[in-house]
Amino acid sequence: MFGKIHEIYSSISGEGISQGIPTVFIRFAGCSLRCGKTESRSLWCDTAYALGPNQGEEKSLESIWMDLENLDPHHGYQVLLSGGEPLEGKNRDLSISIANKIYKHRTEAGLPYPAARVETNGSERITEDAFFIFTMDYKLPGSGMEDRMDLENFRILEKRHNSLDEIKFVVRDRIDFDRSIEVIREQKIHTNILYSPVHGEVDAKELVEWIKVDNPPKCRLSLQIHKVLWGNQKGV
Repeated sequence: MFGKIHEIYSSISGEGISQGIPTVFIRFAGCSLRCGKTESRSLWCDTAYALGPNQGEEKSLESIWMDLENLDPHHGYQVLLSGGEPLEGKNRDLSISIANKIYKHRTEAGLPYPAARVETNGSERITEDAFFIFTMDYKLPGSGMEDRMDLENFRILEKRHNSLDEIKFVVRDRIDFDRSIEVIREQKIHTNILYSPVHGEVDAKELVEWIKVDNPPKCRLSLQIHKVLWGNQKGV
């Protein structure tokens, strides 16, 4: 079994509930979404370098496992599958296999972080599998990708009832924020909610004021600590 991998490296988790935790990142290559790109506005993807399937190399489960053991020989780091999109196309099967292997190994050995966290774009169907924890985007109007969202994912998150799952709203403007409030109400969301500003387009302090007024349940501001520490540098 093979998938397209752009990079594998160790760092700390930069966002959300797991922010600051030592983490091994497995970044898949290939994503069919192009968030933020319109005639007058530019693509905002943080990892545009991994959007194309040809921006990665074919790697097997065995090869990835060796990389994990080299980076984290004691299996004490969180493992985070990102992209690109780890649930798109054949990357999906490889993601399931990786997460399943990690989960079995760590639960049997009593090791921390048995479930791999998956950062997914909201257009791919998530699963009820216990070996995954999800940080799932919901793409707002400013992304131009809202019509690609799979609404059944909200029902699956409800069934999972996992206290570590997250829904992330990336906010480009006030229209985006107001739409996020509508989505929370329409979908009766009770999962953890992250709000992140589009860099250079909305001030994080202004987003804080909006959050304070509406105060959606279980929400938090999520800034990217890795950018504070290293800027836009890759592989850190």
